[in-house]
Amino acid sequence: MIRKIIHIDEEKCNGCGACAQACHEGAIGMVDGKAKLLRDDYCDGLGDCLPACPVNAITFVEREAAAYDEAAVKAAQAKKQAVRGPMPNKFPISKKIRLLFHIPLSRASSLNGRYRSSLFRSKLPISRALIY
Repeated sequence: MIRKIIHIDEEKCNGCGACAQACHEGAIGMVDGKAKLLRDDYCDGLGDCLPACPVNAITFVEREAAAYDEAAVKAAQAKKQAVRGPMPNKFPISKKIRLLFHIPLSRASSLNGRYRSSLFRSKLPISRALIY
């Protein structure tokens, strides 16, 4: 099937990896310090990776390529998430406030956004710091 798909110019690629991070489908990966289109069927052709490239090494071309397979992309993303595990620092804001300022849970969870921001600007002593 002829369709619009990305092309990565290896001569221009500086190996920064910004395009691989911007590709939500996982079609782009880093191989030997250069970005490569790993799977045609993972590329949706929308080009989220194009503006991420600082050296403009990515362009669209129309060529023979496998059709976009959304089911395969979702399965790969689920597998990757299962291997990686839960994302760190997924605390609710009330727990972050309690950790920083030792505020009782009842008081921290009842604060709305306006008072949360004023709490951070206040002169309360910080007894514990979180590292993100």
